This record gives sequence, structure tokens and C-alpha cells, in this order.
Amino acid sequence: MKLLAIESTAHTLGVSVIEFSAKTKPSPENARVLSNFVEKYPSTAEGYIPRKLADHHAKLFRPALEKALAQAHSKASELNAVAYSQGPGIGHCLHAGYVAAKSLSEFLGVPLVPVNHAVAHVEVARFFTRAQNPLVVYVSGGNSQIFALEEQKYRVFGETLDIGVGNLLDHVGRLLELDPPDAVGVIKLAAEGKKLLPLPYTVKGMSFAFSGMLTSLKKMNLRTRQEKADACLSAQETAFSMVVEAAERCLCHTRNPEALLCGGNARNKRLQQMLSLMSEEQGARFCVAADEYNGDNAAMIGITGMQMLCANAVPENALPQQRIRIDSQKITW
Repeated sequence: MKLLAIESTAHTLGVSVIEFSAKTKPSPENARVLSNFVEKYPSTAEGYIPRKLADHHAKLFRPALEKALAQAHSKASELNAVAYSQGPGIGHCLHAGYVAAKSLSEFLGVPLVPVNHAVAHVEVARFFTRAQNPLVVYVSGGNSQIFALEEQKYRVFGETLDIGVGNLLDHVGRLLELDPPDAVGVIKLAAEGKKLLPLPYTVKGMSFAFSGMLTSLKKMNLRTRQEKADACLSAQETAFSMVVEAAERCLCHTRNPEALLCGGNARNKRLQQMLSLMSEEQGARFCVAADEYNGDNAAMIGITGMQMLCANAVPENALPQQRIRIDSQKITW
């Protein structure tokens, strides 16, 4: 069987084709990502404007679809299902993806599979790392959470009380006028940092807050490249230390045999290093998927949609849900 997947929760438009057998439980041995095409709206100093993002997705969907099918050496007529990112995300962007997916599914006469974007970040990482029962550290632009599977649902033990760690770093990038003005710019310049600046460190139990750090940086008179590099290093180290401290406290409580890092900011090598060391000290196997599957992409929607189809776990409500939570969905696969 072949499933087409569409990702459109924020700045990324993704289209992917997944091939799998419906007769066996999906695994890396019998399921393949045939294509994973991505088009990203470029970072700008003004940030992301929802209407512009939706226009970007709508304009580029057809060529993205054609490229994904070509990479997969597949035809639209060969598709057996269409999956799309139902939420959480930016409303305008979710609607653009929904319209495309709904139109395709009706035209082809195949099932429409709505996928929880946050669940997909976890499931694609679990799928490729073969993690069975991990404590999950989910760090994305819009959210940051620590949770584990309990009675067929992800139980959230701790989460951000204001903004996600990715959102923090994006704001720092724009504040310091970096190139690019986002988390990537922060990562690059942090490598030149030489000292840690005093920034608010806010951990409450297993939850954390980042906005105080941003406020503190805004009050500093950061002008030279070295001052900005120190600010990037400090923001990154402080934020990551908060997340790892909360994760360690949670792991000591749950004693999961694995610690799984996922989400867009899971691509940060420094965060991987810090969480890996903590996991080793606690006797847990550290797991992280390849960078391609941690940033927003359609393959993660496809892998999760495939698992939902094989487990007969496709929800009836296929409409976009902007604020859907990860702990609202039953995990039966």
C-alpha cells in the first residue's frame, strides 16, 4: 500500500509517500519512506505571518506534490490513503493542508487520516530508533513537554509554562538581528560564545518557563558580535539545562528504560549531548532520530498515519484542531 502525507502546521510545507504492507505490523523492515519533500517559508525579521504562510503552502502544494510523487516513482492513482497534520498548529496553515488532503482523498476515493502533529514527532522517532517505552523529551518551536506512555495515552509530567524552547531561540535570533534570524542563527553564533551571562533559570517541579530569559536579554545592551555570541551561548545553555534538569527529575520518578529526544530542536547537537549524558547516568538508553525526521516533515505524518490505519485507529473527526494536545489521543498501535 502507498500513503501520501501532508505537513502544514507552521512554516513548513511537506509532502511524503510511504510504502507499507497492511498485512503485517509496520516496522523499518517492511515500511519505506519513498519521498520526503519539504518547502520552508524563509525566516524573516518580522517573524511568521499566518496569512503569508498559508499562501505559501497553497501556492507550492501542487509542485511539491508532483516532486514527492516523482521522487517516490509513484502515481496519484496508486495511493491508498491520504494523511495530513490535523493540529496543533497555526490555523491558516492547518486549513491549507486540510483542503489539499480532503480534496485529494475525495478525488481518489481513499481514506483521509487526520494525524496529531505532536504525536507524529514522537512516533516517527520511536519507529526509527525502535524505542519501546521511552520518557519523551519533546522540544519544538511551539511547545516543549516531557511525557511517557501510560494506559494507552501519553501522560504529560512537565511542560513549558509560557513558550517553547524553539520559540525562545527564534525570538533571540530576531532580537539580536542574526543571519538567519532564528534558532539556527543562535546555534551558529553560540559556538563563538566565551562566557555565560546571568539569565533567569525557571524550573518548577518538572515544568519550566523561558520568557523571563527573553525579557532579561532585551534589557541588556548587546551590540558587539562577541556580546551577541555570549548571549546566544547563555540562552542555549540555560534553556537546555532547564529542560534536562526537569527530564532527569522525571526519569528518576518513572524509571523508563529509554529517553527519547524529538521535535525540531532535537537536531541541536548540544542538547543531544546534554540529554545523552544525563540518560547514561540514569541507566537509560538515549534515542534520537535522524535530523530529517525531527524537523517538521511529512514523513512523520505518513509513518503515524500508516500506524493508525493498520491499527484501525483513524478518528471520525477529520477537521483541523488548532489546540489539540498530545494527551488527548489514544495510542493503540
